Amino acid sequence: MSETRERAWALLAEYTKSQALRRHALAVEASMKALARSTGITDPGEIEKWGLVGLLHDFDYERFPTEEDHVWRGMEILRSHGWPEDIIRAIGGHAFYTKIDRVTPMEKAILAADELTGFIGACALVRPSKKVADLPVESVVKRLKEKSFARTVDRTYVTRGAEEWGTPLAELISLLIAAQIPIAEALGLGGVPAPDLPDSPAPTEPPPA
Repeated sequence: MSETRERAWALLAEYTKSQALRRHALAVEASMKALARSTGITDPGEIEKWGLVGLLHDFDYERFPTEEDHVWRGMEILRSHGWPEDIIRAIGGHAFYTKIDRVTPMEKAILAADELTGFIGACALVRPSKKVADLPVESVVKRLKEKSFARTVDRTYVTRGAEEWGTPLAELISLLIAAQIPIAEALGLGGVPAPDLPDSPAPTEPPPA
């Protein structure tokens, strides 16, 4: 497990006490790594960098939940800790209101991964088995059309994320479902309640999808 990922988890754990938000960070990390590999990236360091964007994208949200603060404060904190600017910029671009253009594949990936990963988790939890491995793509597509389901998920982020990533929505959903399966138990998507994610050490890194 890399020192950089340990640093990222320590920062996340410092600012985020909510187990749900920690699990979301872990889930989006897995999605980001899957998206990196889907582009043909094989360098472990580059794949990890994409994962770190997913792990840290909402680390400041619990303390700073408003649009006036969220993301902005997180970017400031990351800069003060010496994190690379490409990671900071990608995190900044995952919210439309920052007006940060998503130019690189990594910047586009976090938009594609964030809201849709959370939505996939919500869809899995209403399945009889409560397992993401049993979740059909068609069920997610259908649920997206139900405005009363998971109302906090902004569908605009989901559709725009797929558009900017350049992949049909169903294909993107399939990829992100597969990314969650190896860590389903840690996410509470394996049919049993999730264990608490500790402050340290960092949870096991998601294996290659």
